[in-house]
Amino acid sequence: MISKLYLRAEHWEEMRTDILERISEEACGIVAGNNGTSSAVFSVTNVLHSPVRFLMAPEEQLQVLNHIEEKDWQLLAIYHSHLQGPENPSPIDIAESFYPDAVNLIWSNLSGNWNCRGFLIEKGQVKEIPVVRLAIE
Repeated sequence: MISKLYLRAEHWEEMRTDILERISEEACGIVAGNNGTSSAVFSVTNVLHSPVRFLMAPEEQLQVLNHIEEKDWQLLAIYHSHLQGPENPSPIDIAESFYPDAVNLIWSNLSGNWNCRGFLIEKGQVKEIPVVRLAIE
């Protein structure tokens, strides 16, 4: 299980750009990599197109998970945005968290600047973990 998530600067920016491009709805996607460090980010369609909830397009999610397996990566995180907060998992996020080993990355803009926090959710229990943005290589 991951105790700290390391996001490469370009992956941080990819997620941030995705969120800004889908500002009228919760953006969502997947982060893959190994040893707690990101190797790729995959934006996935939110089939609900809702500003307060997300559901990944099943066919896209399956394609991404297959690609992750082919690359011998791990599913490190699932990200989504909270347009109006909170900065932590909502009750729906907790109830619908199906990957206990994956970090739940929640992007929020409550402070006037988009930021990302990471949480592990298992059996309804939430534990925040550090998310480290790596410098540009």
